[in-house]
Amino acid sequence: MSLKHMVLGCLIDAPSHGYEIRRRFIKFYRCSHGVNEGQLYTTLKKMEQEGLISKEVVYQEKNPPRKVFHPTEKGREDFYHWLMEKGEVSDIADFDFFHVFPFLEKCTYFNHLTGKETLPLVERQAAVEKAKLDEFNRVRGKMLERKVHHFRVSVIEFGIALQEIKLAWLEELRAKILALGSEGDIVAEGPLSN
Repeated sequence: MSLKHMVLGCLIDAPSHGYEIRRRFIKFYRCSHGVNEGQLYTTLKKMEQEGLISKEVVYQEKNPPRKVFHPTEKGREDFYHWLMEKGEVSDIADFDFFHVFPFLEKCTYFNHLTGKETLPLVERQAAVEKAKLDEFNRVRGKMLERKVHHFRVSVIEFGIALQEIKLAWLEELRAKILALGSEGDIVAEGPLSN
């Protein structure tokens, strides 16, 4: 993730103060992208020094003044160039799906458990993924009601498709476990290899 460009995109959508930027990251991405307040404010300061954003102090009656950040023309140009960059292409197979679906980390070692032990783990994970799918569908519906730009709706639709793939895979795994029966405790012959 390019924090600088994610912040620029956020500010191009709507000028904001630091807390609001972080809140929007958490709300939309359902996580802070690993961004703590220190990182965010350090990035904002650096972006201001680079002339990518400007700061406006907004005085409030009962609260301390807020520093609202705005993208500069230079910031808008930098953001546009980032959007138009060609994506990185890698010839190396990267197992990045572990980041998308951390359950796979545990599943890699299910060979050390019996079918009776793995089945509830798979079923519990399926329930978690189904709840996420339901939430993504709810959010998509709200986005459509608000007439959110179709590219943003497409992003949530990617999440929906990913959840559907996870659920189908979990159901397939569940079927394999059931086919092996409760004694399905096939132990790998050796450690993972490339």
